[in-house]
Amino acid sequence: MDDDTVQGALGFIGYLEDFEFMFFLFTFRAIFSLTDVVFDIVQHKAMDIAFCRQKIDNLLSTLENLASEDRFTQIYDSAAHLSDVRAPRLSRAKMKGGMDVKGYYRLLYMSVIDNQIMQIKQRFADLDNLKFLQLLNNALYEQMRNEFPVEAFHSLISIYGHHFDADRLKSELQVFYSERDMHGESGKLCDLLREFKLNDLDKTMPELFKLMCLCATIGVTSAGVERSFSCLKRIKTYLRSAMGQERLSELALLSIEKALAKELEGRGSWWYEQVTEKFNSMREQRMDFTFK
Repeated sequence: MDDDTVQGALGFIGYLEDFEFMFFLFTFRAIFSLTDVVFDIVQHKAMDIAFCRQKIDNLLSTLENLASEDRFTQIYDSAAHLSDVRAPRLSRAKMKGGMDVKGYYRLLYMSVIDNQIMQIKQRFADLDNLKFLQLLNNALYEQMRNEFPVEAFHSLISIYGHHFDADRLKSELQVFYSERDMHGESGKLCDLLREFKLNDLDKTMPELFKLMCLCATIGVTSAGVERSFSCLKRIKTYLRSAMGQERLSELALLSIEKALAKELEGRGSWWYEQVTEKFNSMREQRMDFTFK
């Protein structure tokens, strides 16, 4: 083996034998094993606000139970057992307050748990204001056909009422709930938007289509934002530092949706021709001057 591989392996071994690394590894493993499951549920049930609120509250209660002496001792002992080559110790700066090793890591552990609870509460503080998303929850269409969701409707009007004609929207929703053929096969919001657009229902029910667009915009998760920031590392390089915002946004969109771009690319040269024609039509045309 070459020297770089040997040194890299020794570095990994050093991390695995370090108590602080193992302590934080066990700590965040206990936290993320709970949060990952709940956040996946919330992302797939984004239209059911009551269900999401219940799961978030249960998660907060479980995290509060983690901040106990028994759970801390369990994690501390597990880390000490796997990192017995390097016993936990503190620097002189950390020991100035007269705190022992276990007390110092107990403080760190409780701080991490409290920070996670605070961040979750802050992130989902406005979740109750999104009750109107239930208006397009396909699992509740049958229930709402018999009993109109007044609370969710008032939630929408109280926040976005100036964008809607409330009376017309209520009538369109009642018709939508009663007509099962309009719900689509999958019931997904993206499919509903596509069907409404293809069948010109966006002109027949403009307020309902506007509500669909609003819910589709608000219902996005943070995954798209995280992907866009990772794409910026490849797009916004040092040599492209003077790139304009419009061009940067378009390149980021192409990078994020590269699977779709590859699919269109494989359909033949007509796609390139359409792109070129569209680009030429968007450019400012020069004026023709007649010289005498």
